[in-house]
Amino acid sequence: MSRRWVQLATFAAYLPSAALPVLAHRPDAPGGSLDPSVLVVPFCLTFAAAFPLWGRLADRIAPERVILVALGLAAAAGALVAAAPGETVLILARAAQGAAAAGVPPAAQAALARVSAEHETGRALSPMMIAVAFAVLGGPALAAPLGDVAGWAATALVLGCAAPVALVLVAARPVSALRRSGESRPRAPKARYADARGVHAGWLVSAFVLAGHWTVLTRIAEAVGADGLGAGTDWSGVAPLAGALGLPLVVLAARAGDRAGPRRPMVAALCAGALGFALAAAASTVAMFIAAAGTGLAVYWAYLPVVAAQVQRSAGADARGRAAGGLYASMWCAAAAAGALASLAPSWRVVLAGAGLSWAAGAVVAARRFITAPALGRAEAVAPA
Repeated sequence: MSRRWVQLATFAAYLPSAALPVLAHRPDAPGGSLDPSVLVVPFCLTFAAAFPLWGRLADRIAPERVILVALGLAAAAGALVAAAPGETVLILARAAQGAAAAGVPPAAQAALARVSAEHETGRALSPMMIAVAFAVLGGPALAAPLGDVAGWAATALVLGCAAPVALVLVAARPVSALRRSGESRPRAPKARYADARGVHAGWLVSAFVLAGHWTVLTRIAEAVGADGLGAGTDWSGVAPLAGALGLPLVVLAARAGDRAGPRRPMVAALCAGALGFALAAAASTVAMFIAAAGTGLAVYWAYLPVVAAQVQRSAGADARGRAAGGLYASMWCAAAAAGALASLAPSWRVVLAGAGLSWAAGAVVAARRFITAPALGRAEAVAPA
């Protein structure tokens, strides 16, 4: 398998999570027009719950094999989603799809980190983060017109089944380009982390970041709508679009983390995001809100490769999958909990201010616990003779 294949597998795993909910309103959906939560909640719950289990499995066997198994199961679940005769079967199928898709991200991260020199960890993982971005941002844009042309069943089959099947077939006889040492060696059932505090710091920062990021996304429509800044909900997509302009930060932050260690780029990104959300909470015009919230959403893309590098460098060679599984579980569990808590807030301004505080708390943890030294390969390269 190649690194590009792992990147495409990540895209295929995330694509159904964001793409299918935009089809919920269609009359040809199973059981008729649905509330989007029917497609979102079952997937997200099992997606979050299954990460640690898949991560442990990736440490026991070759992570490339875990990706293949996960894609195969996700394709089967995707076919069931497309063919579901009613809402109950659809809910069960989406839950199965989430549990299966959860196997790809931790195994992919472990695979990419395992074949990369330590001083290239961030850069090796950054294409995977770009794949996540394209799936989450581009999935809805792809699903809507495809649904209009082909209908619910065909669209769900293409996005949730055909893509994983194609990747499995391509990798039916995987090459060894991604595996330097040939066959995977036996590993202990539960290896110790090289730096447990570093791994747990990455998890905690991720919880703070996703709690803030997710709640901001859910309140943009309210903020720009008639009860907020009065511009109307047609403007609700502008701030996320502005945030998408931060995608180049994935590569820049990854390189910075490899050169100087994860601490500095992480603290800088989280401080910028916290400031952006705080200014958005106090915004008096739509333009000010979009600029401030867009800044916070943009620097989110800088956070992703840096926290992944922090966790992988702290995990050690025999616990990469378990560390990555915990990382993704912390992200999704925090997003779900924060979303529920935000629903109790009296206004969108309180939610955005809370998001700023959450990112600031993450910056404090990163400043105290994240790795400060450059990776070994780079440190040796710049050491004086």
